[in-house]
Amino acid sequence: MAADQTKSSDDIDYLLSQLTDAEKVSLLSGADDWHTVGIERLGIGALKVTDGPAGARGQLMVDGPQSAFLPAPVLQAATWCRSDLKAVGRLLCREMKTKSAQILAAPTICCARNPLGGRNFEAFSEDPFLSGALAIEYVAGLQQTGEVVATAKHLVANEQETERFTVDSVIDEQTLREIYLRPFESLIKSSSPPGCVMTAYNLVNGQHMDEHAYILRDILRTEWKFDGLVMSDWGGTNSTVASVLAGCDLEMPGPPVQRGHKLLAALESNPSTEFQNAVGGSCRRLLTLAKKMNLLGLTASQVKDSRNRPERSATSKADLQSLREIVANGHVLLKNSAGTLPLSPSRLPGKKVAFVGPNAKSCTAGGGGSASMNPQYQSQPLQAFQEQVSQLKLDVEIHHAQGAYSSKWLPLASSHQWSANPTPDHASDMLRVDFYAGLDFSGPIIETQYRNNSSIDLTDSSPACLRESGKPYCFRVTTYVTPDTSGCHQFSLASVGNSRLIVDGQLLVDNYEWTEPGEAFYAFSSAEKCASVVMTQGKIYPIILEAATKESDTLMEDDAENTAHVWSKQASVRLGYLEELSDNMVSEAVELANACDYTVVVVGLSDEWESEGYDRRSLSLPGNQNELIETMLEHTVHPENVIVVNQSGSPVEMPWATRAHTILQSWYGGQEAGYALADVLLGLISPSGRLPVTWPKRYSDLPFEKSKESWPGVEGRVHYKERTGVGYRWYLRNGVEPQWWFGHGLSYTSFSTRVSQSRECADQSWEILAEVENTGSAGGRHVVQIYSWPCGDEHQKELRSFEKTEVLAPHARSEVRLQVKLRDMAYWREGRWTVAAGDYVLGIGESAGAVDIVAATLSVPITLTWDF
Repeated sequence: MAADQTKSSDDIDYLLSQLTDAEKVSLLSGADDWHTVGIERLGIGALKVTDGPAGARGQLMVDGPQSAFLPAPVLQAATWCRSDLKAVGRLLCREMKTKSAQILAAPTICCARNPLGGRNFEAFSEDPFLSGALAIEYVAGLQQTGEVVATAKHLVANEQETERFTVDSVIDEQTLREIYLRPFESLIKSSSPPGCVMTAYNLVNGQHMDEHAYILRDILRTEWKFDGLVMSDWGGTNSTVASVLAGCDLEMPGPPVQRGHKLLAALESNPSTEFQNAVGGSCRRLLTLAKKMNLLGLTASQVKDSRNRPERSATSKADLQSLREIVANGHVLLKNSAGTLPLSPSRLPGKKVAFVGPNAKSCTAGGGGSASMNPQYQSQPLQAFQEQVSQLKLDVEIHHAQGAYSSKWLPLASSHQWSANPTPDHASDMLRVDFYAGLDFSGPIIETQYRNNSSIDLTDSSPACLRESGKPYCFRVTTYVTPDTSGCHQFSLASVGNSRLIVDGQLLVDNYEWTEPGEAFYAFSSAEKCASVVMTQGKIYPIILEAATKESDTLMEDDAENTAHVWSKQASVRLGYLEELSDNMVSEAVELANACDYTVVVVGLSDEWESEGYDRRSLSLPGNQNELIETMLEHTVHPENVIVVNQSGSPVEMPWATRAHTILQSWYGGQEAGYALADVLLGLISPSGRLPVTWPKRYSDLPFEKSKESWPGVEGRVHYKERTGVGYRWYLRNGVEPQWWFGHGLSYTSFSTRVSQSRECADQSWEILAEVENTGSAGGRHVVQIYSWPCGDEHQKELRSFEKTEVLAPHARSEVRLQVKLRDMAYWREGRWTVAAGDYVLGIGESAGAVDIVAATLSVPITLTWDF
């Protein structure tokens, strides 16, 4: 059928009238991993989606064109700075254009319910108000030019990774509304709502989220008036008809599993008005977004090109500098009792500084899973500090000792030791990967790839002809390793399919026909299998890795089991390598510390411990990191000069916190992690971050340890028994003292705050003017936090407003204007939002646990209600 050329090619009503049922159905599922379907006949181009939480990655998980690796969202939230979040959004818009993408799969605005949550680093906060307020700025910045759109995810109650595809989150209506839906509501109702929403994998109260008509249709569409596109999480469409009727517009990724010919058959057999309207409505929303992105009215060749636009890497120096400052702004100074920080340039000449700890020389830029990136570079704490000291021309000796080991799995191969060619210079790519059809490595090589990461994630990068056919395949990796040391060195494999490793001609690791599951590759892999071999320093060893899909695997649409498990069908494999470690790492580090004036101990977690696909099992620092810190504090001559830097995306237990004098929370800083940390350590930027989560003393203080029903669930159901008592609310209501309160954060200077004016406004809000003065001797920024509670019940404090000052010079003052909306103080009661008659306090504090300034007392004479 030819299109009517007299009609406008971007007229959506006309296009809908011209689409065949088969074409309509094709629009409602992806064409591949990241694109929607284009229709040449009608000039409809393909939309492109890209992850995500830590930058605009492009369509390859690991080895695509480099991108700016942004700080983890939890660090962004730790800035407590609206302008920083808007700047992040603007930068992401520019990055997305380098990847020819229109839809960013971010932000994640789930609330951190339990600090063990594997993806907590990927979200902003435990608090719904802070999460929503920052998401509004992030999305406004991203969508400001109208060229790209954001995707708010994961709607809703995706607070854990354990059994995430099937777990049923059992939540009462009040908790659902006040905590978990509230960030989404704030963002959707803002002046710049996201163009898309992504549904979560899990069920809520017995219904999969892509089929949840009450939340998608009644709340999202009807109450909140959202008119954008709703897509499933990848592999998260659980039905053919019910998901469409509920309002899930787009099944991702493609090719379709639940839709495609199944949906077409259902449409032909069920021509009801309701079903036809649902399909038509989803098509309309997709076409509306395509029109906004200038993807309607294309020529046939332009439609083809819309799925094949080139990706590139390009980030301006100004953006990189801005990113570095934002990362520094998110550092939270938890403790500085001896005034050891900053290590000001005036104090350092002639001094010796030791960097120790597993993250000192090689830190982790971000968490794992969808947040993975191929960064433009990666700054490290030790390297960045050395560079900064050199630039400042300071006479400082800097030394290093590893001190501890913290890896969950054997480390990935290092580029300075591994090469695809047997040459000593190692200037080539690390790995050569040859792909074959079938499982026996016979026949011609279908495709050869070169890779620079020994985690070979083939989710979106196996040869297209093999991936699209859905047939079994295998591949052989050829590489060479030159050990830095002699000793008994370890190799490991973890694979989704079958794998084996041959070192110097000998089979070392046989991981064919594995049965024990592991956690790599979104928890679809085998457990890591290790073996050791004696090796000689400087000798070049040939390495062969062979891997294959499991014989029964297929990616074909008719696979009835292939619903939420698209990642389980590829032959992804992870190769680890570790040279023999010293038995005296801790004592060597202490000896070095005693030979130096200052010691920076850089510890923490990594993308192995915090990742999509699984949750943490403990709040403890892994490996022997606690032993390293405790030994340092006990056996160094000057423990007050020991600076502990923790890099993690969520809290860890710190049993040594009372004995440590200086503790700095550095989070995951992306590619600027090392440079920003150096700026903070040297005092070039004063830390101004505040905790966006409450920091526990111990896991047993939380409501989860004694209730498996609450975490991680029993028999497929997890009950949110703590109800609205999430984060600091739990501590306040139960009289438990955390290690550090939500909102806590110190500076290199001091501030005083006083209320200069408070007044009621005509729009049911209160305006508070607060004057902030820098009373210290260094420049810095301060965060004014306002909490509300019913008079006489301080245990019911909740964050209602916040603002951050610009940098204030010593003795400088700034007036901060804050607004508290009465609607934001409402509770969900009997099907509506309610503020009960009575008196309420608005207080200003340094954290949720230190609110000591009364800004205003509000009197509500009669109970107020809002339907939506």
